[in-house]
Amino acid sequence: MTKPGEPSLSAIIASKDAGPDSSSGLSGVSLRLWLVVPALCALAYPSLLKLLSAGLVLLHGSDSPSGAIVWISVVASLTLALAVMLVGFVFGLVLGSAHAGKPEDFRARCVALLAFATPSLYVGFENAGGVLRASSVVPVAWLIFWALMAMIVLLGSRSSPASAMSPVAHRRLALAHGVSALAILLLFVGPHIGNHLAGFWSGQVHIAIMTVVRHVYRGDIVQPVLLALIGFQILSGAVLVQRRMRMPDDIFGTVQTMCGAYIGIYFLAHMTAVFAARHAEIDTNWTWLTRPNDSLLASLFKLRLIAHYWAGPIAIVAHVACGLRWVLLQRDVSPATANRIAWTLITAGFAISSVILLALLNVHIA
Repeated sequence: MTKPGEPSLSAIIASKDAGPDSSSGLSGVSLRLWLVVPALCALAYPSLLKLLSAGLVLLHGSDSPSGAIVWISVVASLTLALAVMLVGFVFGLVLGSAHAGKPEDFRARCVALLAFATPSLYVGFENAGGVLRASSVVPVAWLIFWALMAMIVLLGSRSSPASAMSPVAHRRLALAHGVSALAILLLFVGPHIGNHLAGFWSGQVHIAIMTVVRHVYRGDIVQPVLLALIGFQILSGAVLVQRRMRMPDDIFGTVQTMCGAYIGIYFLAHMTAVFAARHAEIDTNWTWLTRPNDSLLASLFKLRLIAHYWAGPIAIVAHVACGLRWVLLQRDVSPATANRIAWTLITAGFAISSVILLALLNVHIA
C-alpha cells in the first residue's frame, strides 16, 4: 500500500511520459525505471531461492528435509514464487488498463507477462542446461536474458507496433486455438490431471490409471498428433498474445493472457524434462517425481520444482475458465453469472493443484 501523498503504481505508470515538469517531480526516465521492476524481480528469483534454501538448511542442519521443515519449505518457496508472479501480474494489469496503458507500453507489458511465468521459465532454463550438459551456464544465461528484458523496457517504443493480422484472420486463429485447446484437454490434459489427482489416494492407483491412459496419448497415431497440437497451441497463442498486448484489458483478460503464456512456457519446460528422461530410458511415471533419492523435495536445494508443478495446473484451469467466460458472454449470459462461473473454476484450479502437490509430496489417503 502507498502512504498518503505518495503516487500509486497506476499514477506512476500513467504519468511516466509527462516529463520532468510532472506533478511528481520525477523525470520521465526515472518514472520508466519503475517498469523494470518485474524484470528485476524475475532476475532475483534464483538468488532468492538459493538464499531461502541456505537458510532452511542452516535451520534444519541438513539439506534432506523431514518433518516440519518440509512444509515450511513448501510454503516459503510458494510465497516467494507468488510474490514474483504477483508483481508481473499487477504491472501487466495496470499497463493494460484503459486509463493508464499507452501504445508505447507494449514492450513493458510483454516483459511483465514473462516475469509472471518466472517459476516455470527458470525450471525451463535449468532443464535446457541439463540436456545440453551446461548447467553451470544457466545462472549467466538467466542474468543475460533478464538484463536484455530490462533494456528493452527502458528503451521503450514511441509508437504502437502495427498488427499484420486482419480482424477476420484473428477470429479464425482464435477459433482454431480454442478447438486445438479442447482437443488437448480431452486427449491429454484432462486425463493427466485426473490421473495425478488419483495419486492423492496412492501412488499405485496413479500408476495403474496411467498405464491405461498412456495407451491413448502415447499411441503411434495420437502422440504425434498431440505434439503437433501442442506446438500449434504455443505458436498460435504467441500470435494472439502479441495482439492482446496492444489492447486495453480487464482483470479476466489479463488472467487469461498471462496464464496462457505461463502454460506455453510450462509445457516447454515440462516436455524438455520428460523427453530427456525418456531418452535416458527413465519411465516418467509417479515414481519419477516421488522416488526417495530424487523426489520433488529430496533436497532443500531443489525448491524451484515446487512452484513449477503447483502453478502449472492452476494456469491451465484459469486460462480455460477465462476463455469459457468470454464464450458465455458471447452467448448473452449475464456478466455476473459468467464472472461467477470463471471465479469458481479458478478456485477449483487452486484446490486441484494443491491436492496434486500434496500427493507429489507423498501425502496419501491410502
